[in-house]
Formats: sequence, structure tokens, C-alpha cells
Amino acid sequence: MLSEDQIKEIYPRAQADRAARFAQRNADLFQRFGLDASPTRLCFFLAQVGHESGGLTITVENMNYRAERLTKVWPTRFPTLASAQPFARNPETLANSVYANRMGNGSPESGDGFRYRGHGYIQITGRDGYEKVGAIAGLDLVGDPDLAADPQHGLLVACAFWQWKKLNLICDTGDFVRVTKRINGGTIGMADRRAWLDKVRRILHAPIPEAAEEISAETIVAVQRALQSRRFTEVGAADGIMGPRTAAAIMRFRQQNGLPDSPPAVLIDDDLIAALGIVPECPSGKKLIRWNRL
Repeated sequence: MLSEDQIKEIYPRAQADRAARFAQRNADLFQRFGLDASPTRLCFFLAQVGHESGGLTITVENMNYRAERLTKVWPTRFPTLASAQPFARNPETLANSVYANRMGNGSPESGDGFRYRGHGYIQITGRDGYEKVGAIAGLDLVGDPDLAADPQHGLLVACAFWQWKKLNLICDTGDFVRVTKRINGGTIGMADRRAWLDKVRRILHAPIPEAAEEISAETIVAVQRALQSRRFTEVGAADGIMGPRTAAAIMRFRQQNGLPDSPPAVLIDDDLIAALGIVPECPSGKKLIRWNRL
């Protein structure tokens, strides 16, 4: 799907073996994990990989911090330089402390924090993550976390992470910010992530979704309630928010009712509105909603 030349253009600082393995495996893996289903999915994935891995140059989390930096990264844990000093330039002790007793990790003495620190093109953190991503990828990542950073498996693991987090559904809403939040819990590095997205789209000549009028929350609620009444329970609450659960319900309804495929950026259109028996709020023939959150 992507040639080695394209990969090198996107990630010019990538080591040769990483770029080569990425080129060898991407067509099969992108099809297997549904990333080739739309330009939005593919571009979002490549952009997030670019940011998270520094363009395929960083595959293991760097825990080698100065004391001053520790007070900024973990201000509640290290409120003073004195409290940070024992952990400065001490990656193993630091990881075992800050990642202990959460994400499936044991106590600091277990060594899980350092063992299951971030690995991979989209870094997995915590024993639970390694177990779940490993099950999807068919790799024993719990037994050997370094497999996630191995060029032979790096792309597979990143795709498995993407599936674990159900990121394709969010991609299909066009919400790049929400994809970022699902990956790292916040919007850290958003400017850099956007820069990667612009670069990927430019290199792949990918279309940018057209800006369009969004329908009201009331119409989204009407769609959600109509789906609920038809036992599409995955929609969740009728809250007027176009999240991944609502997107999943809409796509399942469209498939079951033989509705035409809609572009990933257009989830609610006249065909859907008519099939659900909802009175449209805009003239016939006009797409009712597009999700372009960039």
C-alpha cells in the first residue's frame, strides 16, 4: 500500500530496518486492521505514529530525567527538587515508582513499572496494556515487552494498539483531538501531531474533509433515540454527542438496512434520516452532518 520511498518521505529519520519492515508489512496489516478503509483512518494513524515515535526513531520510553524536569512532568509526585533528586537520572527506580500499583503493575519492588514502561511506535504502558495488545497481535508482550519495539513487530503492535483503543471508530467521526486523548489521556503535543497530519496528507495527496455545517445536538439526540427504539443498544445514552458508540450504532444500522455507504466524515445523511423516520432539519439532498474537528 505504502512504498518504502513514501515511508522514508514521511519518516526521513527512521532507521533503514524500520522503514523496510514497515514497507513490507503495511499493506497486509492496514487491510487486516481496517486502516485502509478511508484516508482519514490512515492519515490519523500515520500522524499519531509520527508524533509518538519521533518519526520511527523512538521506540522505548526515556525515563532519564533531571530533577527539575521531574517536578514538571509529575508535579504532584515531586513537588520539590529535594523530593525529585533520588529519582533523577535513575530510569529504573523512577519507572518502578511512578508506574507502580496501577495499569496492572505490581508494587515498586516487582519491577513492573520499568519492565512495562512505554514500548513501540505508539507506546504501550502498563502490564494490562501489554497483555491486551499482545493478545490482539498474537505476541507474548507480557513475557517479552521488547517485542513491541522490534522492527519486525513494531507496525503490528501499533495496529493492535489502535484496535485495542477502538480508534477507527473515532477516526470515522473525524475527531483528531479525541483520537489523541484516547492515546495519551490528554492533548499533549497537539501542535506537533497536527504538523504530522498535515505532512502525511500532503505526501499521500489525501483529501481533507470539507468543512460543513453541523446539525444540532437535538438532531443527534433524535437519531440516538431512534436507534435505541430499534434495539441498537451500543448507542448508549441519548446525549447529543457524536461519539464512537453512536458512530458504531449508525454504521451497523446502515449495513443492516442496505443504506449506501457514506464517507467516514459523513455519518448522518438524508438516507439515514429517512430510514429512521426522522423529520430532517435541512433541505433534502444536503448532507446533515460532517465531523471535521481539525
